[in-house]
Amino acid sequence: MHVFRSLLASLVFLVAAPLAAHAQQHAEMAAGETHAHVAPHGGVVRSASPYHLELVAQPTELAFYLLGAKMSPVPNKGMKGSVMVQQTNNATTTLPLTLAGDDHLTAKLPAGAKVRTAIVTLTTADSKTMTVRFEKLDEARGHQAVGAAYTCPMHPDVAAAQPGKCPKCGMALVKKS
Repeated sequence: MHVFRSLLASLVFLVAAPLAAHAQQHAEMAAGETHAHVAPHGGVVRSASPYHLELVAQPTELAFYLLGAKMSPVPNKGMKGSVMVQQTNNATTTLPLTLAGDDHLTAKLPAGAKVRTAIVTLTTADSKTMTVRFEKLDEARGHQAVGAAYTCPMHPDVAAAQPGKCPKCGMALVKKS
């Protein structure tokens, strides 16, 4: 019986270790955060108590996903907000957020913009307002544009380093050939 328990414990460890390593690969802890966050859409996640906000940066737009308990999507109905963007050339612009799909908001970037910092102010349908800051975006995600291996069949400008959903239409990203 002891041998069976040892074997079972070893098997559980062997199965759980790769899963834990995978979760850590896609988790990021920001300054001031108490724990790392797994990003369901491959972006950057920050706490916005009681929510989390995920930023998915694309060359022409920023997509923001409000996430609830256990990183579940929060419908965007009735939400409004804006994002102040600081570019790598230190130019600052405030952009309106528009509803996209049923679970996120987007902001169209000025042509050629390279975002360093984004400060989002978002008001939920129940009138709760939150402000969330995303910093060092040019450093943290700059390497992904080069290694982007997945794209949206409907929006070729949407690219990602890993599989996921298109922030514009929700279609599954497909591997580039």
